[in-house]
Amino acid sequence: MSPRHGIPRAPGPTRLARRQFAADPWVSVGLALLVGLVALLLTAAPRGLVDVQGRQLDQEVGALSAAQRDLRGDWQRSVYYGSAEDLTGDPDADGWAPLVEGAERVRSEQPAPLRDVLGPAQLLARLQSEVPFTPDIESGYYAATLSLAVDPDLREHVELVEGDWPELVVGPSPLVGAGGSADRPAQEGPEEPEPEDAPEVPIVLLEETAQELHLEVGDTVPQTDLVVSGTYVPRDPDDPRWQHVDNAAVMGTLYDPNQGEAAFLTGFLSPENRGSTGQPASVSMRVWYPVDPSAITGTTGQVEALTAQVNGFLAAQHTLATAEQMGDARAAQIPLFTTDLTETLDRIAGQQRATSSMLAVVTAGPLGVALAVAALGARLVVQRRQQSLAMTLARGASPAQLRRLIAAEGLLLGVPAAALGHAAAMLLVPGPTPWWQWAVSGAVALVPSLALAASVDDASLLTRRQDLAGRSRSRWRWVVEVAVVVLAGVATWRLLGRGARGDDAAATGIDVLAAATPVLLALAACALTLRLYPLPLAALTRVLRGRPSLTPFLGSARALRDPAGGLVPTLAVVLGTAVALVSAVLLSTVTRGAQVAAWQDNGAPVRLTGPVLTDELRAEIEAVPGVGAVGGVADSGATQDLVVDGERTAVRVWVAEPQVEQVYASSDLLDGPPAAFWSDDGIPPVMTLRSAGEAVPEGAGDVAVAGLGQVEVLGHLDEVPGIRVTGAGVLVDGDRWVAAGRTLPSVSTTLIGVEDGADPAAVADAVSELVGTGGVVTTVSSRLETFTEAPVTTGLRQLFVGATAVSALLTVLAVVVVQLMGSGARTRLLATLRTLGLAPGQTRALTAWELAPLLATSLVVGTVLGLTVPRVLLRGLDLTGLTGGTTQPALHLDLPLLAAVLGAVVLTVLTAVTTSAWLAGRTNLAQALRVGEDR
Repeated sequence: MSPRHGIPRAPGPTRLARRQFAADPWVSVGLALLVGLVALLLTAAPRGLVDVQGRQLDQEVGALSAAQRDLRGDWQRSVYYGSAEDLTGDPDADGWAPLVEGAERVRSEQPAPLRDVLGPAQLLARLQSEVPFTPDIESGYYAATLSLAVDPDLREHVELVEGDWPELVVGPSPLVGAGGSADRPAQEGPEEPEPEDAPEVPIVLLEETAQELHLEVGDTVPQTDLVVSGTYVPRDPDDPRWQHVDNAAVMGTLYDPNQGEAAFLTGFLSPENRGSTGQPASVSMRVWYPVDPSAITGTTGQVEALTAQVNGFLAAQHTLATAEQMGDARAAQIPLFTTDLTETLDRIAGQQRATSSMLAVVTAGPLGVALAVAALGARLVVQRRQQSLAMTLARGASPAQLRRLIAAEGLLLGVPAAALGHAAAMLLVPGPTPWWQWAVSGAVALVPSLALAASVDDASLLTRRQDLAGRSRSRWRWVVEVAVVVLAGVATWRLLGRGARGDDAAATGIDVLAAATPVLLALAACALTLRLYPLPLAALTRVLRGRPSLTPFLGSARALRDPAGGLVPTLAVVLGTAVALVSAVLLSTVTRGAQVAAWQDNGAPVRLTGPVLTDELRAEIEAVPGVGAVGGVADSGATQDLVVDGERTAVRVWVAEPQVEQVYASSDLLDGPPAAFWSDDGIPPVMTLRSAGEAVPEGAGDVAVAGLGQVEVLGHLDEVPGIRVTGAGVLVDGDRWVAAGRTLPSVSTTLIGVEDGADPAAVADAVSELVGTGGVVTTVSSRLETFTEAPVTTGLRQLFVGATAVSALLTVLAVVVVQLMGSGARTRLLATLRTLGLAPGQTRALTAWELAPLLATSLVVGTVLGLTVPRVLLRGLDLTGLTGGTTQPALHLDLPLLAAVLGAVVLTVLTAVTTSAWLAGRTNLAQALRVGEDR
C-alpha cells in the first residue's frame, strides 16, 4: 500500500486546538475580551486614584496661604551693632552670613521627601518699635503706622522705581515716632549721650504706599528721622513670599467707623543693615522655608512620611547660629518653627485612606463577578466542545494531556488580552507604573488557562439532573457555605467594633477589612438564597399544578428540577444591585456630610471674621441689600464655675446675641440651640459645649453658673456653628446675660443671614468692599462649590458610575452565558413542545421562567444588602477627610436617586432575561429534532 492510500496521520495537538477554536471561536474571543477588560480596569483604577489624589493634594496644599503652608520660625534678638563693619572691623563683612549659612545647613540636614519639598530659606528682621505718625490730611488717612524691616534679599525681589537704594546709616538711638518711646533692651554700662542732630535714616517705600500717603522721594516721614530715599514695586506681586512680609506688597488699611481709615506700611532699611537704626534695638526675626506643593506626590505613603518628618522638624531644636558666630548676641539663634501644613497633610492622608478604601469596596464586587463569569465562560467553552473532547478522550487521550492542551489555549487567549488591557490603561490614564500592577495583570492573564483546565472534568457526555433540593452531592458544599457565613459574621463584627477597639483603618491606604466585608456578606447572602430559594418555588409549583395553564407550571417545575441558574447569576445580580445602591448611598452621604460641614463651619450664609462688630458696623452691614440679620457669638472673657449638685467645673461662658437665632434659621443643616434656648421665660437656659457635657449627667438636679445663677441645661453642642470653641464651656443667650448684670462681649466673628431670594455671593462682595482688607468674608456657597469641583469629588462620582455600569454589564453577561450553557437541552425540549402545539410566546415565557424567579429573589436580596452595607461601612471608614467636617457624617438616603438607581438595575435584569428569552424563542424545529448531528 502506498503512503498516499495509507492510514492518515492523526492531527497534532496544535492542529487539533486550532481546529477546535476555528469551529466555535466566539465564546473564546468573548472570554479573552473579558480578561482584557478586567486587566484594563485593575490597571486603570489605581492609576486613576493616584492621579485624583495628586490633583486633590495640589489643590488643598495650594489653597493654603504661604504664611500657613511654609515652615516659619520666629525668635527675638537684640542687635547692638547695625553695621557688620562696626561689629567686626572688616568693611567686607556680611552681617547676615551666619544666619543664611545656618538656615541652609538646617534644610540640607532634613531627610527626603521633606528636603525636596522645602525651598531655600528666606530671612527678615523687623524692628519691634513701630513708628506711628500723622500723614498729610489730604491723604484721607487719620493715622499711619510704619514698621521698619530689613530684607537681605530685597534687591532680588523688588525693582526700584524712583530714587536710590537706602544707604547703611546707623543713628545713635532707636527712632521715636509721634507720641511714642523707644523699645530698647537693657544695655550694659553707661548710656551714650544722644547728639542733638541725629542723622536721617533712609528707607524705601512701596510706590503705591508713598502715593497714598503723599510722600515723595526726599521727604521726611512726619515726626521721625526717617527719609524716603526711593520707592519700589515688587517684581512679582503674586510671589507667596510677600505673605510673610506684612504691608510690603500692598499697604494695609483698617477701617474705624468713627474716624475713618488707618494706614499700615513697611519701610525697608538698607539690606546690609543687621536690624538696628540705633544701638541697641529689639528685633523680631523670621526665617521661613517655602513649601513647593508640586513636590508632594499623591501617594498616601509619601504624604504620611512627610507629615511625620514635618512633625519631627517642628519638635526639634534648630540652631541657626551660635552666640560667637553672631558677635553681639548673648545666646544662640534658635527659632521656634510652626506651620499649618501638618493639619492639612493629616486631613489629606485620611482623605486618601478613605478614597482608597472606597475604591477597594466598590471594585471588589465587580471583580468577583468578573472572575465568576470568566469561570462560567470557560465552562461554556468546554461544554460547546463536549462531543469533540469526549471523542478525544475515547480515542486514548489522557485527561492530563487534554487539560494541558486546553490550558495552553487559555494562555494564548489570556496573555495577549491582559497585555493589551494593561497597555490601554497606561495610555488612557497617565501615571507611575509600579511592579505590582504588572503582577496583577499577569495573574489576570492566567485566569482563562486555569478556568479552562479546571473545566475539563465537565467534558464527559454523561448528563446529570441538578435539582435545587436542600441536599447536595458535594459534602464540601456545607463546609464552604458555613465557612463563608462565619467569615462574613466575623468581618462584620470586627468592622462594627472598630471604633470601640480604637484600631482605625490600615495606615497603608487600603482598608482590606472594609473591602472584604461587603463581598463576604454578598457570598453569605447568595448561599442562604440558594438554600432557601427552593422552598417557596416548590410551594409555587404545587399551587400551579392544578391550574389549566401549562406555561407557569412547566416553567416553575423546570426552574426547580433543571435550573439554568446557580451561584454565578445569583452573585452577579446580588452584587450588581448592591454595588449600585452602595455607590448611590455613599455618594449622597458624602455630599450631605460636606453640606453639613460647610454650614457648621461657616455658621451662616455669610461670615465676617476680623473687625469688632460695633453698632456702627452692624448698621452698615444691615444696610447692605439682601442682609436679613447680623449677630455673633463671643467669649465673655471670664472663666466661671459650672456647679452641678455641688460639684464645680471651670468653664468658659459664650454669649450669643439674640440676632443669632434668625441667622441660624437660615438652614436646617445647622446644629444650633433649640428654640427654647431663646425663650425669655423661666430660669436661663444654657447649652453645654465640648467637654462640659460630661459634667452634667442625665437627670442632674441643681445646675448653676457663677454670675448667672440657676440655669436649665437644654442639651449639648460639640461645636457652635461658625465659632471656634476650645475647651469646656456653656452657651447663654445674650439677653439673659445682660439681665444678669453683665455686658455683652465684643464680637469679632460676625454671622450674617440673608433674606429669601437674596444672593449670598453678592452680599459677601458688598461686605468685603465695606471692610476692605480688615476682615475675611466667607460663604457657604463658595465652600460647597469648592467641594463639588474638587478632584476627589469628581473622581468618586466617576468611580461610582463606572462601577455601576460595569456591574450592569457583567450582570447581563452572566445571564446570557448561563442561558447559553443550557441552550442544548432547552432547545430540544422546546422543539418537542413546539411540535405538540406550544406557541412561540409560550416558548419565550418558559425560557424566562428558568431565571426570572431566582433573579427576582436575588434582586430583593441585593437591595437589602445594598442598603445595609453602607451602615456597616460608616462604622469602620472615616469619611471626615472627604466631607471636611470634624464628625463622621450620618447615613443619608436620597430617595429619588435610590429609586432611579434601583429602576436602572431592574431594567438591566429585565433586559437580560428578555434578550435570552427572545434568543431561545428562535428555535429551528427541523434542526433541533435531527438526531446525531454534531452541534
